[in-house]
Amino acid sequence: MGRSQVEGSSPSLVPRSMGHRTLAAVPSLWAAIPCPRSELRLDLVLASGQSFRWREQTPAHWSGVLADQVWTLTQTEEQLYCTVYRGEKGWVGRPTPEELKAVHQYFQLDVSLAQLYHHWSSVDPHFQEVAQKFQGVRLLQQEPVECLFSFICSSNNNIARITGIVERLCQAFGPQLIQLDDVTYHGFPSLEALAGE
Repeated sequence: MGRSQVEGSSPSLVPRSMGHRTLAAVPSLWAAIPCPRSELRLDLVLASGQSFRWREQTPAHWSGVLADQVWTLTQTEEQLYCTVYRGEKGWVGRPTPEELKAVHQYFQLDVSLAQLYHHWSSVDPHFQEVAQKFQGVRLLQQEPVECLFSFICSSNNNIARITGIVERLCQAFGPQLIQLDDVTYHGFPSLEALAGE
């Protein structure tokens, strides 16, 4: 127990104590998705108030829950890098192609922002002005239940307060996924858990 998977080796069990990964420290556990910053800016999208489950745990490395797994994401000018913590599933390794589909869907990476920005700029002079300042901002495709309950919590609140409310909801009713450093991550509760069933 305790060996990490390196490229081409078989999966191993997760060590009991884990920390948030950085790309520089453990590159073998990260997968790269071609995605220029003009198509996605993690710093603008994950802190924008669309989702309340992502934190910048180390500089330019965002950790949060996606598809009932804990992820850390970072990026360069041309690549989006992802690593996943599987917790109870018991093995360490790069994200699988199936797991990466969740990232593609969440960020809607099949939608070209360059084409949309070009079209919107051609019909809206104000958008044309601000588009250069906010490249890479896109809508997230979130789980409907989490999105609905986050929206309900947003009434007359600011992002920091909504983030706290959503986090406490997950801690109280969601399944515990994994602990990294001193942060315990929970999945978003099911409707049954929220209804007390």
